Amino acid sequence: MKTLPMEHPCASHPLQEYAKLLKKDFHPLKKVLLLQAPQFLFDAINVDVIRNRGYYAYPPTGLQWLATSLSGRDIHLELHDLNLQVLQRLIADPDYDFHTWLEMLDDVLDQLQPSIVAVSCLTVYADLFNKPHPLTDLLAHLMQKNSHIVIAGGPTASNEIEGYLQRNLCHFVIDGEGEYKINYLLDFLLEDTIDHPEVPGIFFSHAGQVHESGGDVTPVAISGNLIESYRHVAVEAYCQAGCLNPYSRMMGQDTIYGVFQLHRGCRCDCAFCGVRTFMGKGVRSHQVEAALAEVRYLVEERGVRHFEVLDDDLLALPAVTAQFLDQLIPLRQSHSITWAANNGLITNSLTKELLDLMKASGCIGFKIGIEAGSNEMLRRMKKPGTPATFKKIAALLQNYPEFFVGGNYIIGLFGEETFAQMLQTYKLSIDLNLDWSSFSLFQVTSKATASDKPHGESGGAIDFIPTKSAPSRELLEDRALPLGPEVFAIPDDTLPSQELLKNIWLTFNMATNYIGNKNLAPGGDAVAFVRWVNALRISYPDNPYMALFAGLGQVVTGNLKQGLVDHAQSADILARSESWRYRFEKFQLAGLMKNFPNDREQVYNALVTITAEYATHC
Repeated sequence: MKTLPMEHPCASHPLQEYAKLLKKDFHPLKKVLLLQAPQFLFDAINVDVIRNRGYYAYPPTGLQWLATSLSGRDIHLELHDLNLQVLQRLIADPDYDFHTWLEMLDDVLDQLQPSIVAVSCLTVYADLFNKPHPLTDLLAHLMQKNSHIVIAGGPTASNEIEGYLQRNLCHFVIDGEGEYKINYLLDFLLEDTIDHPEVPGIFFSHAGQVHESGGDVTPVAISGNLIESYRHVAVEAYCQAGCLNPYSRMMGQDTIYGVFQLHRGCRCDCAFCGVRTFMGKGVRSHQVEAALAEVRYLVEERGVRHFEVLDDDLLALPAVTAQFLDQLIPLRQSHSITWAANNGLITNSLTKELLDLMKASGCIGFKIGIEAGSNEMLRRMKKPGTPATFKKIAALLQNYPEFFVGGNYIIGLFGEETFAQMLQTYKLSIDLNLDWSSFSLFQVTSKATASDKPHGESGGAIDFIPTKSAPSRELLEDRALPLGPEVFAIPDDTLPSQELLKNIWLTFNMATNYIGNKNLAPGGDAVAFVRWVNALRISYPDNPYMALFAGLGQVVTGNLKQGLVDHAQSADILARSESWRYRFEKFQLAGLMKNFPNDREQVYNALVTITAEYATHC
């Protein structure tokens, strides 16, 4: 992007000039509206899943930090979560037409009549301008009204700064963390004096040129907590509209959930990740007592019983994390709180001491970042760790059956990963023997990495879980491509297309998480497996293999009656879908449907037989 910095001698302080023009046009009063846009793509919406409360509904933590940073100003501020409101409306009203969702925004605008509207959004990376997108549509709607100064921020806007400004979809884009930047900007827009230091990262278009504010890059110093900001957030309502992830669903859909954050940023600079780009280099910690006070407030005053950790690097500073977890134990003892870390922990930082504290403080599970089984790919992505270190940590985790642990793996890395390298990842996932293997497709996370799509392919957004890319949550199939055990006959040097990658993903997922899952074998925890798979089924109500394997898990636990119910549900889905019947044949599952096991030994034997079929091809 070509920008003219404010300190440039020809720039003549364009932010000040532009702010004067906006103040003249809009006569801003001290009313500020913070908006969280819908966090999903409407062209892939599945209303049935929404009504199952299977869509993500996270409290707007980023906007809460903005609200907290603005709390000392003489302004009237409101925060509205349109993601929550759209989900609530779809659940409550069977006749609601989600295409009219912007009318909700109009109601808020009519009531508050804000002078300044700041909007944040986080979705999968997508075509923001040639297809409907919630942030783009919301900004266009605001700008057409010509009644508000419009500010865009968050990861989605940061990926398309120039595009949003040149299309006149907002007045400003704030790149990265926003607390210092929005205060500096509001000095120009609302005040007669500049009370905050100059900061870069405020972009705007003025006199035909995109400009960026000047100043030194200064990471936000974290202090205090979000207790006061929760007056804007009905945290009790979120579990009734959606979920955090399968961990929150495992704890019961009516369990009030919340989030906490102990650190910002990440030590690593993995090539596939945008955390450092957005947050800056390094890790900053919240004050332990301030973070604990927020958690206590949510537990004791708002009824929260389950938490998701928002940290991208929870274990960055082990002493700080240990202190926090140790002081969380009394809340676990008095209120039976639980927590999970779905974001993924850095394996090299897991120790017995930390795992003991995690167990005592109510952790039910977490993901660990493995990503690849190829040393070459691990170096390419700058990932800390090797297959040998991952195996060491996985062996340690076998001593903690209380945790449901998943490994995160990516296939199709950078559009240059061969099938042989993907196969190394698959084999490593088997060797690690965790509860779950979360395979995902390499996902474009920013405009800068869009060129890394395999073979230059383009088109609509592809979710890192490919079944989420379409409303049906079902993969479109090309029966000329290998599927099931025959996937393992793909030549080693193949660079798979996007369509073939989907079949590889589905095969790896089926072989590791269902057919070969350790919890459906002797000595495994079938109860935990059933809870996890049933949590997944909330988001995939028409998936027959999830229903089948939930039923097998029930049989292993001794609950044949429920196992037969799940088997019948799978059979019903298969009866309605020739595509799923084809896949069941390919995955060697048709025999399980025809001869459903009646006891755990039959389950064990049946899965061993199918696993052997995969092993002969691998």
